[in-house]
Amino acid sequence: MEWRVDMQEDWNMAPVQQIQPWSLSAHIDEHTGEPRFSKEHSDNIRTFKLNADVGNQRYFTEQVDYSSFRDRSVVPTQEDILEEPEETTYQDEPQRYGQVPNVPINRVRGPYDSPEQYLYTQFELMRNDALIPLRNAVRSYRESCHPVEEVDFFADNMGTPRAPATSQSFRLFRKYEHVRLNALVFGTRHVLYRISFRLPHEENNVKWPSSKRLIEGTLVMLSKDDFQTDIKIATVVERGEIPMRGSNRFEYMIDIKLERDNERLPLGYGDPLIRDQEKYTMIEAVDGYFEAYRHILSVIQRTQPSDLPFSPQLVDVSPDVRLPHYAAMKRNYDIAEYRDGRCQGQSKPIDITSPWPVYNIGMDKTQMDALKTILSNNVSIVQGPPGTGKTFVGTYAMNVLLNNFPGSIGPIVCICQTNHALDQFLEHILKFNDQIVRVGGRSKSEELKEYLLYELRKQGEGAKGVSRLYRKRDELEKKIRDTIIQLYEEPCVTLEYIRSVKGLSPRQLDSIKRLGEREAKQVEKANIASEEYAWFSSPAPASVPATSLPPRKQQQKKKRGDNRAGSKDEWSSGNPNLEEDTEDKLNPVEVWLKDAIEYINSNGSLYTAADELRDKLLEQEQGLFFEEDEQDDLIDEDELQEITLNFEEPPDLRGNRQKSFINIGYAYKKKQSQGNRQLSFYEQMMADGRKDIGNERKVINYNKINPARKPVALEIDDEFNFFDDLIDQPSPEPTHYVMERWMREEEDATLWPLPVRLEAHKRWAEQRNRDLSAVLRGLVAQYDAVSQDIRKVFVQKDAKICRENRVVGLTSTAAAKYHDLLVEIRPRIMVVEEAAEMLEAHIVSALTQSLQHLVLIGDHQQLRPSTAVHALAEAHYMNVSLFERLVMNNVPFTRLSHQRRMRPDIRMLIDPIYSDPPLQDHPDVYKYPPVLGVAQPVFFLSHNEAESNVADTASKCNEHEAKMAAKLSLYLLLQGYQPSDITIITMYAGQRGMIKRALRDERRADYDPAEIRVSSVDGYQGEENKIIILSLVRSNAAGQIGFLKVANRVCVSLSRAKHGMYILGNAGLLCEKSDLWNEIVSNLEDHTHDRIGPRLALQCQRHNVVTEVQWPVDFATIPEGGCTRTCGEQLSCGHYCELPCHPYSHDEVKCRQPCSRRVESCGHLCSRRCWESCAPCTVLVKHKLPCGHFVQEDCTRVRRAIANPAIIQCMICLRK
Repeated sequence: MEWRVDMQEDWNMAPVQQIQPWSLSAHIDEHTGEPRFSKEHSDNIRTFKLNADVGNQRYFTEQVDYSSFRDRSVVPTQEDILEEPEETTYQDEPQRYGQVPNVPINRVRGPYDSPEQYLYTQFELMRNDALIPLRNAVRSYRESCHPVEEVDFFADNMGTPRAPATSQSFRLFRKYEHVRLNALVFGTRHVLYRISFRLPHEENNVKWPSSKRLIEGTLVMLSKDDFQTDIKIATVVERGEIPMRGSNRFEYMIDIKLERDNERLPLGYGDPLIRDQEKYTMIEAVDGYFEAYRHILSVIQRTQPSDLPFSPQLVDVSPDVRLPHYAAMKRNYDIAEYRDGRCQGQSKPIDITSPWPVYNIGMDKTQMDALKTILSNNVSIVQGPPGTGKTFVGTYAMNVLLNNFPGSIGPIVCICQTNHALDQFLEHILKFNDQIVRVGGRSKSEELKEYLLYELRKQGEGAKGVSRLYRKRDELEKKIRDTIIQLYEEPCVTLEYIRSVKGLSPRQLDSIKRLGEREAKQVEKANIASEEYAWFSSPAPASVPATSLPPRKQQQKKKRGDNRAGSKDEWSSGNPNLEEDTEDKLNPVEVWLKDAIEYINSNGSLYTAADELRDKLLEQEQGLFFEEDEQDDLIDEDELQEITLNFEEPPDLRGNRQKSFINIGYAYKKKQSQGNRQLSFYEQMMADGRKDIGNERKVINYNKINPARKPVALEIDDEFNFFDDLIDQPSPEPTHYVMERWMREEEDATLWPLPVRLEAHKRWAEQRNRDLSAVLRGLVAQYDAVSQDIRKVFVQKDAKICRENRVVGLTSTAAAKYHDLLVEIRPRIMVVEEAAEMLEAHIVSALTQSLQHLVLIGDHQQLRPSTAVHALAEAHYMNVSLFERLVMNNVPFTRLSHQRRMRPDIRMLIDPIYSDPPLQDHPDVYKYPPVLGVAQPVFFLSHNEAESNVADTASKCNEHEAKMAAKLSLYLLLQGYQPSDITIITMYAGQRGMIKRALRDERRADYDPAEIRVSSVDGYQGEENKIIILSLVRSNAAGQIGFLKVANRVCVSLSRAKHGMYILGNAGLLCEKSDLWNEIVSNLEDHTHDRIGPRLALQCQRHNVVTEVQWPVDFATIPEGGCTRTCGEQLSCGHYCELPCHPYSHDEVKCRQPCSRRVESCGHLCSRRCWESCAPCTVLVKHKLPCGHFVQEDCTRVRRAIANPAIIQCMICLRK
């Protein structure tokens, strides 16, 4: 093969934010004289070795109390988040990522000292993986508020120093502004806060349905002082696909559960005094997902060392595995396949303690060994390299166990890392057993919908005793509502409360009481006059039935007992015992402060003179002048419907989907008055004569000074008067506002100036509000406790449902979340699929004391567990799974050897990873057809085009590779492949988005490449397809290859294809920076066929002409997926195809040449195109009429005239 050095030529598609490419070019091989990317093998070049050995590092530098983790808070505290990092003390280890101080290291070699140390290590690793992103987010935010020249984060999420946090590209947080309390929401588990927030101006175009922002379970932090001293921690409970809109188009709302408050500045229940609009700043960390940590930490914290199952293997890494306890009494199994309880063929008995007879059950030798391992070891480990059928072996083993133990071992618990993997695993089981329970509500499988726990719960009887708990919780909800109403709608304290707190002396209290009595008498007199006047001047309210009696007579009639049930002047609740006037009693304290009492409208704004003027205009213009305000009201109704429709969560245990709530803070709405009660005269007087104040509530303006009692000092003109010294007058003394002096010196409180009254009342009101807030906190705690009791009742019912079935499936997160359910199920067998991808803590938290058999299926040479903090993965070995740790410590395991997925040319790519023993090919993979339209089934298309940075993220993209992948995908579709036959994978999220856009740009009327799946490598683990296009992205002058140096991810990316594998990347850079890639590329270069180069050879299916493509524009020469020639193949009509060379069938081609068929009735040639149906002949012919004249008409009309001469008349004869 000939390599050219023109790979740096541009194709006029320069990527944004271009980075200089890697400059190392291919070198010439001394023996063959051909260019090579791979480095020469010599003593100085290391061969690739997967998962390098861990050195004998120190695990702890000081004595540690291993039981201390049991007192740790699962939810981080303010001290945890604001803690400044210490300097790293582990300087003797040559690790690239520094170790995090005071965090233990996962002991991947050798045993732990004790079960307590083991549990301590797993807890602390998980807790710090959740805590460090939060700590870095707060630190990054504080630095962005007070930028410094250089910020060195000791352990950011990649373990490398960061630039100043003011750079948007390196922010470790997402910010939300103008955060305010909106409502208390009565959830199925807790009382929640509904908060409103706004996005920063530069981030206002969030695509919520696909955004990671504020997803349910995310931990958020709120603060009023930019996280200097005030931090409140909460979790998002409800976001919805799109957050609910708030009071304006910039405002969103979500429901949160307050996890940890600030005792000094509590979040509280809003400010009913409306002194200021409390606004918070809210941030979330860009990494980590707290919901995945919370339940795991709680379970590990509660696990006692004596209750830890499989402790000899987990803690001591003992290779001594034994028979499961339940199998000790039953050694003889039948391993024949069963479906629906019936044996498929003859029985196949075996003794699990003796050598097995040879049976043909569709397994190779290593698969049979794996089956024996699963059935006979209490801790069974099966390693399955790509395509070796580990899922098949695992489900077959479950079939054997279910058939040989009809019900004595209880249900088998299956755990997978993701919902998608769990659905796939359960669908395999469903083929031979339908007694399945799928725990969790996120299954997308139609086959498993009827097996969801929620659906099975509907079929049984209701849980006993739960109705009483629901009634108790409803009563608590009512008490919370009533307390909130009291807090917001009663701004003035009562005399009784002042007396209880000893706020005034008895004489001062008596003076306020007498003031109230005088005011009540005046109001009564004025009210009587008002009623008499209303008798002849005002129409009766619509809600009160018209009557011939005046108001006074109506009251007398009512007092005589005419109070029939159902009368329309009663409360809407239909209270039959309503015999006294429903008007509230006059509060003397309210009279005492009446000059400072104001009203706020439904938007939480004080009623001002401008509002009064607007009301008058509205009354004069009958509402026509302010049509926009009416439209605003309509919008509010729509928003109320949005609340009902959008804030849906899985139904609660009573089947309810909607959560009730009560607004608080600025959004509080006054409780609707019962019926349409008329306002009292005193209320109208307090409202300054305004009408329709039923939806407004009273507040006290503590900043208001009574204009009627202006201090004497304020009445003196401040201007200088020359003759002032001639005026003989006493110097006025200014009125003081010292409350303590007034309380001590003046017994008549009605003589106090208004500012003094307000100051005194403010103290009492704040104390009362603190007392009510304490009552609310107690009621909320009771509500949460009752909700937990309800859940426990249903856990018992759910456990009964699970025990009645044979298989229970959960994700690893759900296993920790529903750990109490697993305990109640009391399973003996647990099967963990893709166990090598799970953090060890995930599996430990799923274990129960009843387990006797643990089956781990996976492959530690593919994906490893992922962590939020890269330093913990690299320097603390947190990314070493339990599966890998047991294999590394020589606990017995079985490895499958024959792969059934990839053609041998593709399997060759992962030979450096699976070299001892080498992976073998099943005979079926040799029967795969060649890839249509491409010369080779495997090819590495190398280039030097530079990568780009994705704005505002750390992700990378490569425009050249994205366009090449899209062009190649369309070319493959033209060859006859379906979109479902092709998958494009990449390791970078930014590249995924760019590839999807490039695919959309390639859409045609007959082909849509956008239907092709584009996936991350991690998201495609466990899946396969006919053709895989791999975009490697990295190409830069800095020599950075990022994720491409992770051997486990490389293994997954190179082992997904069945028929064809095409790689796009910078081969020279990879060979220089990675021993693994150097070996892979070297194997490709040494292949007998061209498998790597700067040009991909496309081979026409018709002419076998090869077209090489290097740039996206090269595909323009073969627009129909063939070659540059004309097709030229003979069509069924006899013509030759004139289209550009194409691979698709001519059945869809329309021949556009003139039709060569003759019309049967006349023998003339058809005048249409070949692909069209022949029409009546239109050839012009001469015809002699009976009169002797000639006419020229089309052939069809002439033949019709011959058959019927009367239809044609001679025009010459007619003119005569």
